[in-house]
Amino acid sequence: MKSFWKNSAAAAARLASEPALLVTLDFDGTLAALAETPGQARLQPGFKAALKALAAARGVSVFILSGRALANVRELVGLRGLYYGGNHGIELKGPGFAWRDAGAVKARDLVAGVAADMRERFPPGTGVLVEDKGFSASVHYRNLKKAYSRGFFGRMKALLAAAGGGKLYWRRGHKVFELLPRDAARKGAAVTRLAARLGSPFCVAVGDDLTDEDMFAALAGRGLTVRVGRKAGSKAEYFLSGQAEVLRLLDLIRAGRPGGRKWKLKPGNLSGSVPG
Repeated sequence: MKSFWKNSAAAAARLASEPALLVTLDFDGTLAALAETPGQARLQPGFKAALKALAAARGVSVFILSGRALANVRELVGLRGLYYGGNHGIELKGPGFAWRDAGAVKARDLVAGVAADMRERFPPGTGVLVEDKGFSASVHYRNLKKAYSRGFFGRMKALLAAAGGGKLYWRRGHKVFELLPRDAARKGAAVTRLAARLGSPFCVAVGDDLTDEDMFAALAGRGLTVRVGRKAGSKAEYFLSGQAEVLRLLDLIRAGRPGGRKWKLKPGNLSGSVPG
C-alpha cells in the first residue's frame, strides 16, 4: 500500500482527467468516526457539507455504501441526490434507481432467527449488541463484559461452524461479527452494478473495514482505492492515516473537477464528532 498524500499529485491528476467519477464511501469509520454503539454514530457537519459539494460537482456521482440498513444510512447522511447502499450492497437506491438482492430476501427469516437467538442468550447487560438489519445481522462485542466473554466466543464458534446450514455465512469486522446470506451481493458487486448503470464512470472507493476489501478487489487495476488506516494484505492501492483525512480527500476530488476550487472549512465544521 502507498501513502495517498505522498502520491496525491499523481492521484489528483488521474482523477481530474476522467470525464465522470463514481465516488463510493463506507460510512462507519470512513465518513463518521467509529462509535461505542451504532446508534451513537454521527456525520459531522463538515463531512456533510463536503459530500453535498462533491455531489454537486460536474461529472461526479456519490455513493454511500454501508453495512447498515439502507433506511438507516440514508437517514444518517440526510442528503438527496446521492446513491445509497445498505446491508453491504444487498439493497441499493438512488436517483431513478432501486435494487434489492432476491436471494437475500429469501434468507431473511434465517437471519432473523439467528439474531433472535443471540439476543436471548446475550441480553443488553452482557455488553453484546445484536442488530437485525433485515437482510443481514451484526453482533457487536465492543462492550462485552469479561464475565460473559467465554460464553460469547464459544457460542460464536458454534454459529460460525453451523452457518445457517450453508445458506448464511459470518465475517468479522471492528469488534463485530457480521451475518449475511451466502450468495448475496457484496460491496464489490454493488459498486460494479451501479457503475454499469451510470455508464461506467471511473470509480473511487474509500473504506476502512474487512467488507470494504470486496470493493477494493473488484476495482483493482481499474479504479482508485483508498483504505482508512494502513493494513498489511489490503487490496487498496493507497491508505490514509486516519478517518479525519477523508474530509481532505473529498476536498481534493472536488477541487479537481471542471470549475472546482478548494473550499475553506468554517469554524465548527468539524464539530459533533463521536469518539471511536
